[in-house]
Amino acid sequence: MKSYQVSNVNSQMDELLKSNPIAVKQLKIADLVNGIVVEVSKDQILVDIGSKSEGIVPKEEFTENHELEKTLKIGDSIVCLVVQPEDKQGYAILSLRKAEKEKTWRDLENAFRDNSIIESTVIEYNKGGLLVDITGTRGFIPLSHLNRAHFTEEIGDFNGGSENELKNALKVLSGKKLTVKVIEIDKVKNRLVLSEKDASSEYSEEEKVKKLQSVKAGDVLNGIVTGIMQFGIFVDLDGLEGLVHISEIAWEKVSNPGDYFSVGAPIKVLVLGIDENSKKLALSVKRLSNNPWEGVEERYKVGQEVKGKVSKVVPFGVFVTLEQGLEGLVHISELKDKLNVGDEVEALVTNIDGANQKLALSTKQFKRE
Repeated sequence: MKSYQVSNVNSQMDELLKSNPIAVKQLKIADLVNGIVVEVSKDQILVDIGSKSEGIVPKEEFTENHELEKTLKIGDSIVCLVVQPEDKQGYAILSLRKAEKEKTWRDLENAFRDNSIIESTVIEYNKGGLLVDITGTRGFIPLSHLNRAHFTEEIGDFNGGSENELKNALKVLSGKKLTVKVIEIDKVKNRLVLSEKDASSEYSEEEKVKKLQSVKAGDVLNGIVTGIMQFGIFVDLDGLEGLVHISEIAWEKVSNPGDYFSVGAPIKVLVLGIDENSKKLALSVKRLSNNPWEGVEERYKVGQEVKGKVSKVVPFGVFVTLEQGLEGLVHISELKDKLNVGDEVEALVTNIDGANQKLALSTKQFKRE
C-alpha cells in the first residue's frame, strides 16, 4: 500500500469522525451508560453499550447479588456505571451495583432540587432520629422532622425516658413506609437528611399560616418534644413549631434541658408570642406554675435557719433547693464542710434579693444551740 493511500484513508476517517462525533462514544469513569446484554456466563456479563468496544460486568458483581446471573438474559436492557473505560483487551469494565447507587444519588439530587416527595423504609432508630432506606441508599430523619402522629398513635404510651427507652418505643416503626422530602444532601460525605414533616400537607406553609391565626399569646397548648438543644427544647404543636428557651423551662437555674424533658415526651406549654418571620412560637413551661420568687422576702428573712437539699455543685459553691423552683447559693467562702448533690443541709439565710432572684446562704454561720 502506498503512503499516499494510507494518508488518504486516515484523512477520510478523521472526516467521518468530525461529521459524526457520536459514532465513537468516549467513556469516562463514573459515566452511567445504557446497554444491551449480549452474553451471560458464570464469570461475566457481556454488554453492548454502543461504544467502540463492548463492556464487561465482572464476576465480582455476582458475589454481591447471587440472583444476577439467573435473572439477566440476552437482550435485556441494563444501566451500568463505568469503572474502567478500557482494559488490556479493550473492554470497558462496568458495574451494575454502583450504577444503581449512582442513579439513586442522582434521583435524590433531582428530588432535592425539585422539592419532590419520595418514599423511604424505616430500618432502625439511631441516636436522634430514624435510619431509612431508599433503594439501597441510607438516609436519616431527625426526630424533630417526624410527623407527631407517630408519638400520639404508634408509640402513644411513651412518656419520655432514656435514649434506650425511646429506641425500644420506636421499634414499632421498623419496616414502615414513610413519605419524605430531601432537606440536605452531600454525596461526597454520604450524607442524606430527610423530613417527613416537609412531605406532609399538615405541615405545609398554608396550614401553618391557618393554624397560626388561631393561636395567640397566653394560650395553653399540648405538644410533643421533638428536639433538645443546649439552649432549649423544640416542640411540635399539631403542625406548628415552637421553642421553650432554657430560661423558660423552670424557675430554678437550668443547666441541661435534657434533665427535664426527653424527645418524644408530651409537654404542656404557654404561648408567649409568635415570630412572624420564622412562623415559630415562643413558649414557656415554668410560667404554668407559680413563681416561687414572688413573695420570697415575706417567706424568708435574713438570719433565718432553713433546711434544703444540694441540687448542684459548682466551682464557686453549691446550690441548695429550699422549695420547688427556689434555690439558694452557699458561696464557697460560706461553706463549712464539703457537700455533694443530694445532701440534706441546714443553713442560715444571709441575703435576699427577690427582684434579681438571688438568695444567699451560709453553712459556716449556721450554729445549732
